[in-house]
Amino acid sequence: MKKSLLFLVVPILAISCAKMNSGYTSAPGPSLWPLKAGNSWIYQDSLFTDTAFTSAYLDTATITAQTQTDQYGTIYYGISEYNGWFGTGGYVAVDPYNTTIYEVDSLNKSPYIFFETAQYDGQFLGSGYDFSDINCTKKLSQYGLVTTTSINGFNCLKNIEYTVDCNNITTEAVVTYVSPGVGVVRMEDYMADSSRNNTLFMDYSQTLRSGTY
Repeated sequence: MKKSLLFLVVPILAISCAKMNSGYTSAPGPSLWPLKAGNSWIYQDSLFTDTAFTSAYLDTATITAQTQTDQYGTIYYGISEYNGWFGTGGYVAVDPYNTTIYEVDSLNKSPYIFFETAQYDGQFLGSGYDFSDINCTKKLSQYGLVTTTSINGFNCLKNIEYTVDCNNITTEAVVTYVSPGVGVVRMEDYMADSSRNNTLFMDYSQTLRSGTY
């Protein structure tokens, strides 16, 4: 179920990240995602077709003892979630300004911005490209909201990433909810249904149920 959000075109290890937005000062309050070896989050994952819910199961995301540090001193922590969004072999980090969550799928790949705080609703955070289909390059555009959303009692910030193909069709939308001091509370993955005029339907969701952090 692993999906990659906005890519950064930079080499990995020494991990080197560049923020999309400049002029940020450190955000007050708890960390966007408290990352420490042994911290864990239990999620309920749900699968859907274009017309109905199909199944649900629990999975656990755990921060491992593996770490990597980039040239700016940002620490990347290993994350393992066998049956969920993050998969295995990846690393995550919160930047020193506490405004951005970075992710690396594996040590031989480049980091990308998984989540970023916004300064106003609908703020455009940046864009990237998916070249996996040589016949139709896709553009990924990420937006942020400052208006919070309550999910199971968690007060969450929100990002939305849209994928648009070479025919200007929105093929996917990924919605990420993060509660500072808690971390990732919910992921929603919407896919286009080509048989229904490319209407987006929820294909997958992952919602926090409990955790130790």
